[in-house]
Amino acid sequence: MEKDENEIELEDTGEIELPEIDVSKYIGTETEIETVKEYRGKNFEGKASFYIIVKTKSLETLANGKELCASRLFGLQEDDEGKIGWGKKTNLGTFLAKYSKSHYKDLVGMKVKVQTTTNKKDGKDYLSFN
Repeated sequence: MEKDENEIELEDTGEIELPEIDVSKYIGTETEIETVKEYRGKNFEGKASFYIIVKTKSLETLANGKELCASRLFGLQEDDEGKIGWGKKTNLGTFLAKYSKSHYKDLVGMKVKVQTTTNKKDGKDYLSFN
């Protein structure tokens, strides 16, 4: 199997203590979508997969210098002819329809309200929007 160009092997890793961030103070904050970026990854079968990450403007600069923003990840699909896009009833299709947008690139500059979503794996709340 071929090695992915982004794949690395780290030597000394383990559990570390990360700072807790109280994201509840941002719930209901209105902000703008600042970026929409397209990515190619690999699915569980090793085949190419495509997705976008939509991020808002920074809500705060943390002590470590990182910017805190809300984000959403949307999957894209590839049809039998190799065209990449989304279905009308997918999460992305529903989101675009809600805001009367025909393409995800049109989301930049749009106002959204921050909310939280809970990660099922670790139980932590993350900033998102709907």
